[in-house]
Amino acid sequence: MAKEKPVKAEGTRRPLERILRIHERILRGGFPNCSNIAQELEVNRKTIQRDLNFMREELGLPLEYSENSHGYHYSGPVSDFPFLKTTAEDLVGLLLARNALGPVKGSALESSLRAGFQKLLAGMSDRISIPWSEVEQAFSVKSAGMTERDAFLFERLARAVLESRELHFEYRKLADAKPARRKVQPYHLAEVDGGWYLIGHDLERGARRTFAVQRMRAVHLTNKRFLRSRDFRLEDHFAGSFGVWAGEDRGEARHRVKIRFRGFAARVVAERRWHPSQEIHPVEPDGSVIDLTLTLSALEDIMRWILGFGAQAEAIEPAELRERIAAELRAAAEPYRNPPEKE
Repeated sequence: MAKEKPVKAEGTRRPLERILRIHERILRGGFPNCSNIAQELEVNRKTIQRDLNFMREELGLPLEYSENSHGYHYSGPVSDFPFLKTTAEDLVGLLLARNALGPVKGSALESSLRAGFQKLLAGMSDRISIPWSEVEQAFSVKSAGMTERDAFLFERLARAVLESRELHFEYRKLADAKPARRKVQPYHLAEVDGGWYLIGHDLERGARRTFAVQRMRAVHLTNKRFLRSRDFRLEDHFAGSFGVWAGEDRGEARHRVKIRFRGFAARVVAERRWHPSQEIHPVEPDGSVIDLTLTLSALEDIMRWILGFGAQAEAIEPAELRERIAAELRAAAEPYRNPPEKE
């Protein structure tokens, strides 16, 4: 007879942690119930029932049980968690504080500050992404200081995301000669590789898009509210991208990329996980030459990455990527055909 899995002591998981997990499950539309939540969190069913009652009666959440789906759901819109609501001013304060923390790296204060940041970010992780979970990312920001314009813009964008308010702004894509007016329902504000990006639904294009914050101008925060799409998940949005850009098809993977690396590049690439879809195949038994294959939705980021390895990386496929890199290398070599002009 199989033994039942032991249930953890009631104090093992704190009530706030349990309630947040329940809240996240409900927002994802999974219709959780007392049994499966209790099994997942390894607590008693009665404990989960008390948590659900607290969420409904004390926090005022529109929590209801669906007989058809055999689980709980929210009967009305719920965005921010009642007692973990974060304001745009809070986020600006966090960003300014993070940029001032360089001198404490390696000190006894480092771990406590990192823990404090993580607590403050817990209630907004679905809307704001700041990669502070690793010490190197949290305390290695090289910044000459945030300007008044930067703080104003960040506060406005954060307010739009947190309050689900429509944004109007001018935006110039890298390949465009002049900016275009955009109307966007902002879903998420993320810091990726030191740059800030806004992800939202472009109303005129009828699709989800990613915008580099530094290229946004004349940002106007409207009073028009919208219901944030519940099917948005950051990991899904970036699933087919190598960096930030997910292409025009909402991250749908459509490019099979194959790159051959030699020398030190082969060793560096083989040591890390660069993308969830990657596969590494040795070409030489000693690992001095390898092939890296990926499945991506856009080629812009991977093209820049390959060029960064110089002669030790070669794009094998698709043909489009190979041709684009060849054209870029020819253009880059052109200024070096003749000696520089003397002043």
